[in-house]
Amino acid sequence: MQTGIPLMPEQASTMAGEVDALYLFLVGLTVVFSVLIAGAIVVFVIKYRRRSPQDLPHPVEGALPLELTWTIIPFIISMGIFVWGASIYYKQYRSPAEALEIYVVGKQWMWKFQHVAGQREINELHVPAGRKVKLIMTTEDVIHSVYIPAFRVKFDVVPGKYTSTWFEATKPGRYHLFCAEYCGTSHSGMIGWVEVMEAPDYQAWL
Repeated sequence: MQTGIPLMPEQASTMAGEVDALYLFLVGLTVVFSVLIAGAIVVFVIKYRRRSPQDLPHPVEGALPLELTWTIIPFIISMGIFVWGASIYYKQYRSPAEALEIYVVGKQWMWKFQHVAGQREINELHVPAGRKVKLIMTTEDVIHSVYIPAFRVKFDVVPGKYTSTWFEATKPGRYHLFCAEYCGTSHSGMIGWVEVMEAPDYQAWL
């Protein structure tokens, strides 16, 4: 597990790489357009500055090709981002049928986990590496949100209903678990750990 304050959390799930790729693309795209727009502003301010009180601007005529270009290109980019993001969300939202099910209950200010075999845990979750795990979640009081940065998993836990999400951890280790929805005075203390184990070790733990 990484220590200190890394630029990004380490990748420890099958979905983490896809989420990071989309995130980095959005950051890069933002930087490119920000530089282009800022550069254009500077160039236009210098080139078209008013040099004397007698300077009068010339009438600006429409430029249909230019207008189509700056409309169509951003539209195509936006639709590409939408399709890319929607495909990742769809994968995360639909849990695989063969996933190992673990029940989660959020409560001010702790996480309670129960495995199908009967084992129960508080603020610590043991899972096997290389196996899909489905979290079936609810809460006893207010809205909470399960957030495991290394897995790029974040999903709301809502009172009065069950929600679910899933992940597949790729390497053994100990990873942070947070509540990412403000839930009261001790919200910052609602933390835990996910312990990823090799399959034989997990079976022995059970």
